[in-house]
Amino acid sequence: MNTLLALFAEGRYAEVESLALALTEHFPLHGFGWKALGVALKQMGRIADALTPMQKAAALSPSDAEAHSNLGNALMDLGRLDEAEASCRRALQIKPDYAEAHSNLGNTLRELGRLDAAEASCRRALQIKPDFAEAYNNLGATLQELSRLDEAVASYRQAIQIKPDFAEAYNNLGATLQQLSGPDEAEASCRRALQIKPDYAEALTNLAVLLNAQGKSIVALRTINQSLQIKETGHSKSVFVACVKHLRFTHDDCENRIAMVRALTESWGRPRDLARVGIGLVKLSPDIAECVARAALAWPRRLSAQDLFGANGISSLTTLVSAPLLHALLNSVPICDTEMERFLTMARWALLEAVTEMSVKDRGVGADLDFLCALARQCFINEYVFSLTDIEFQKASDLRDSLVGALEARTQVPVLWPVVVAAYFPLYSVPLATLLLNTQWPEEVASLLVQQIREPEEERQLRVSIPRLTDIEDAVSLLVQSQYEENPYPRWVKVASNDNPLAVGVVLRRLFPLVPFQKLDANDSPDILIAGCGTGQHSIDTAQRFRGARVLAVDLSVSSLCYAVRKTRELDLTSIEYAQADLLKLASLGRSFDVIESAGVLHHLADPWAGWRILLSLLRPGGFMKIGLYSELARRNIARVRTLISERNYGSSAEDIRRCRQDLLSLDKSSDFESAVGCSDFFSISECRDLLFHVQEHRMTLTGIEEFLRDNHLAFLGFEVDPHVLIAYKQRFPNDCVATNLGQWQIFENENADTFSGMYQFWIQKTGHFTLQ
Repeated sequence: MNTLLALFAEGRYAEVESLALALTEHFPLHGFGWKALGVALKQMGRIADALTPMQKAAALSPSDAEAHSNLGNALMDLGRLDEAEASCRRALQIKPDYAEAHSNLGNTLRELGRLDAAEASCRRALQIKPDFAEAYNNLGATLQELSRLDEAVASYRQAIQIKPDFAEAYNNLGATLQQLSGPDEAEASCRRALQIKPDYAEALTNLAVLLNAQGKSIVALRTINQSLQIKETGHSKSVFVACVKHLRFTHDDCENRIAMVRALTESWGRPRDLARVGIGLVKLSPDIAECVARAALAWPRRLSAQDLFGANGISSLTTLVSAPLLHALLNSVPICDTEMERFLTMARWALLEAVTEMSVKDRGVGADLDFLCALARQCFINEYVFSLTDIEFQKASDLRDSLVGALEARTQVPVLWPVVVAAYFPLYSVPLATLLLNTQWPEEVASLLVQQIREPEEERQLRVSIPRLTDIEDAVSLLVQSQYEENPYPRWVKVASNDNPLAVGVVLRRLFPLVPFQKLDANDSPDILIAGCGTGQHSIDTAQRFRGARVLAVDLSVSSLCYAVRKTRELDLTSIEYAQADLLKLASLGRSFDVIESAGVLHHLADPWAGWRILLSLLRPGGFMKIGLYSELARRNIARVRTLISERNYGSSAEDIRRCRQDLLSLDKSSDFESAVGCSDFFSISECRDLLFHVQEHRMTLTGIEEFLRDNHLAFLGFEVDPHVLIAYKQRFPNDCVATNLGQWQIFENENADTFSGMYQFWIQKTGHFTLQ
């Protein structure tokens, strides 16, 4: 036992593990060995491995307060917060004056969002043990969540005074100083944490956040990569996405290329956040760059396989096959780059030409199949937005007819036929295509068939199960419904994963640490309405963001809702209820909500302000609302394109959208339309239709929004914007440290016209009495 304690004191945890394992083998019914093993494993960061030994220690030593407190600490780290609270309280039943258990309980209560109780627990720990540095650190974290930042800083400094080498306190101090006094002092604090503990992954992650907010994205990316090499967490992965998404690489970067493949395939963030930087990196590959350059030079003339890929034609695809980042992008997100789109358009034509030659029906299958199937999946994802010539359409139609003929005759189908047909037409639209599911195919083809046949069939079957909560009678609502029945929006493949949902109050305090707001009564189990959920990406994000959320997600379009239900089931989420409803009639439901989110919906109503007031009538007193609205200034060029579309009488069919896109791309790049064709929404049929062809669109100003908030007794909490935007605003208006002065934000936007190029996205709280007019 003395040897174990000595090894603990010296931080030699691997040796502690070996010795503790030996103890548990010789004395399996003695709790001490299990307790030592669990603590050693936790100190080495192996928290999941530590859980079982800690549970055994607590079971074998039911009167050992330390064993129960240790178990509570591990359970908290694993996100099992209710169990963690129970273990800490058990420790305090055994030993009421156990300072460590009070401190651990405070940590757990903070994670549960019960901040007042968390503060009380930490202060009780300090009453018992006034020189307890860890309790001061935990108290600081709680005060930080309570937006009492000056007190939090003082608490962290007290922890450091007691324990000068307390890396965790320096790291937390840095995070708080960033919110309170700016980046320089915050960065110094994080770097001090890393001097003490060079392999401190959390401090590296925090430093990366600080650097990225200052616009030092390259250094931030290097820093977060260091953190990921030490320890991967959901937070560090999301920080990687935040750091890399605005970069433009000038040379091929193997480390970040590999990381981006993982980020796309493992859902570190939304794939569209990685699309532009990923495509840019792909284009830096010399072989791919040559193909892209050939396509750009020849456009709009189509090239043969030899002219596009090189002298060996289709056989030269091995370079593309060995490009995992290109494949990950093709499989995940519309390719939002004109040069790459033109190359892929020509690649599709070259493959069609090759496959229609009888002698190569089954050649080049092997490795080439990876790229061919990825290209077909991309075409399905972007809803066949690529242009095609009349000759190309005829050849593709002939191949589709040959495929149907083979299915009718029950003869063997060449493996490349369905792949190439799938690059031109969705397979679910091909007669008898379901017969393809009965054949054994290579894995890549089987996956393609799931995407284009099985999943659409699942959505079709779901239509009868979608409940309808209201009638849809408003003329504009009916037009909008028709648009989204034809083009469910957005068609997405993956959503950012989130393994750490938080209470509503905690989320909002982290977003707006300096803004005072009322506490939400239903903090742990909020009722949330998503008004206009589309295809489910928004509702899934929200359900994963807020702990205990009960979500009602409504939309006009049954097609969109079926897509949403399928994707939600795919993720095994059970907290979302989907239904068809018209926002204008939601007041008839007789329901109310703690949180309401409506992004990109109100500005498509005949009267957005009336629709907003309807949503407010459903929001409980003290409830929170997130709104997304188009900016008049940021969409100035989009408005000009919409005018051009109207003047030239383009329709909203897929064919007209394809034709309009090509016409816009042929315009001078210095034109006002360049920002429209550079928008990521331009690169798929449904998103382009929503961007440029929507049947109803209003655009707002911050002055108008401010007037509406004032008239309806609403408190503005702040915008959800990139950190560098917030820093720039505060530098321009240092008098507004909480960044809630909408008059000054209007000035800032006037000076920086593209600030809200996506939308105004902001949070408000219902503070006064509201009556629906």
